[in-house]
Amino acid sequence: MYEQKIDRDLLKKYDRPGPRYTSYPTVPEWTDQFGPDDYIKALENSASSDQALSLYVHIPFCRARCYYCGCNTCITKDPDRPDNYLKLIDNEIKLVRKHLGKRNRLAQLHWGGGTPTYLSEDQMRRLFASITENFTLDPNAEAAIEVDPRVTTPAQLRLLREFSFNRISLGVQDLNPDVQEAIGRHQTAEQTVELFNLCRELGFGGINVDLIYGLPRQTTSEFAKTVDRIIALGADRVAVYSYAHLPRVMAHQKKIDESTLPTTEKKFELFETALIGFLNAGYVQIGMDHFAKPDDELARSLAEGKLHRNFMGYTTRFTDAMVGIGMSSIGDLDSTFVQNLSGIDSYMNAIAENKPATYRGLRLSEDDKIRRATILSLMCNFVLKYEMLETEFGISYGDYFSVEDSDLDEFISDGLLERTDTEVRVTPPGRVFVRNIAMVFDAYLRAKTDGESPLFSRTI
Repeated sequence: MYEQKIDRDLLKKYDRPGPRYTSYPTVPEWTDQFGPDDYIKALENSASSDQALSLYVHIPFCRARCYYCGCNTCITKDPDRPDNYLKLIDNEIKLVRKHLGKRNRLAQLHWGGGTPTYLSEDQMRRLFASITENFTLDPNAEAAIEVDPRVTTPAQLRLLREFSFNRISLGVQDLNPDVQEAIGRHQTAEQTVELFNLCRELGFGGINVDLIYGLPRQTTSEFAKTVDRIIALGADRVAVYSYAHLPRVMAHQKKIDESTLPTTEKKFELFETALIGFLNAGYVQIGMDHFAKPDDELARSLAEGKLHRNFMGYTTRFTDAMVGIGMSSIGDLDSTFVQNLSGIDSYMNAIAENKPATYRGLRLSEDDKIRRATILSLMCNFVLKYEMLETEFGISYGDYFSVEDSDLDEFISDGLLERTDTEVRVTPPGRVFVRNIAMVFDAYLRAKTDGESPLFSRTI
């Protein structure tokens, strides 16, 4: 039975703002000097590959904004808004497809938001048709969608299964009604359980649940009940995210009464409650804050050292190109990151002119690629093998990362890392601090500090 508590002194020592490393370099380093022509060039450079693609489609619509939310959303009750948006999504898909040439196979498809199930069944059919008229889903493709149990209907779920969606992620955050009231999200436990059971009945091969710790009015005793309920449901995967309270960046978070937010110490206890609960239930820790059943693909890939990470999260499907469609969506292809405009009107106006809605991007340098591979290896598989750097980049770990390697000494003395002649490996207690370890290899962080207005959530 797992009972080891996280060392409080280490938690206080390492708790600081830091990236989640869904990308390296991180989004704040991207530049608006990267424009539509640069994106088109990246697409065309990727066209010759015979590998399958990943495709992310952003559906920004929500009926109301949850106070904690950090997503790019559009709050509307106008029925014409989604229709007009989907017309332009279709335009963007065709535009992207043109520049990708014959490259049209999809190994991974993800609908995110916002609330993708804000769309009606007819609108969902239109969106899926736009995709399948231009791309071909591989027979074993991973097709995933994020859903809100408050608005998702049985008919929508059946339609998604008809479309071959096989993974689904339920936004839960916390089942405690008092917490839900504090974050402006009223979602009964019955709604969550009913939708979860229907997903299982319909044959979704992987059901993920998202939880958040650090929310207003959360207590360890009540959060433990949420954790136990999710375990009892049998979720295949669980993400336990740290709430980032950044009201200077996201004005709607000002609706949260800061006096009801848990203290730093209490927030540690909330995460520890989830960590111990899921590990004792037999789940495998994936990265710092994800958990998966031992027979889930994520857990198997971790055991084999083959886990990957992109803007859609941890994944078993490695592709060398991810295409983002829709407002604020992000692409990753040809050693290039690109992001669409984040305002819905500016996005729609750009696509209406039949040109990419590019907001910013970055072409990776050779150093960026080396550090990206290093950070992803640590974040995904908890190990950095020196041989990987020699094979992929022709460099010696000791020579290239001599400064960084000396900075790892502190993590080693704290029992969070082990170093040998062939690798650096994160210890089980160190997994909670893997973001901090990865930050050692971030060249951009070395050049600056967050100051008084943090760009990132806290690492713990």
